[in-house]
Amino acid sequence: LVQLKRYRAIEERRKEIILKYNEGLKDLPVSVLNHFAPGNVSSGHLYLVRVKGKNREQCNEIIDYMARDGIATNVHYKPLPLLSAYKNMGFDIKDFPNAYLMFENEITLPLHTKLTDEEVDYIIARFRKYAGE
Repeated sequence: LVQLKRYRAIEERRKEIILKYNEGLKDLPVSVLNHFAPGNVSSGHLYLVRVKGKNREQCNEIIDYMARDGIATNVHYKPLPLLSAYKNMGFDIKDFPNAYLMFENEITLPLHTKLTDEEVDYIIARFRKYAGE
């Protein structure tokens, strides 16, 4: 309940960061989740980037490079058939090609309200260096 009092400020800061990311990445070979469209507004709790022309291994390398530069990125929504428990039950990712397509080149950039503008600029610069290669 306490967080609800701050929710508008949290939402506004996330929007500022999202807009900075959108501007900073607009000329890269990436696609991003559209958070703001007519009739559609996101809470902006994740910034998902799909790196066009890269596979999972190449995206994992970008994640490693970012980590070496002190930036914790992530992959969200790993398809269930890739998890051991589901593999052990006989699920095979080959039976879920769309799920894999959504996973194979996705990287999630940091998006939290404690990020400063300077940190966001640093994240953009590092991501541009690695994803733009």
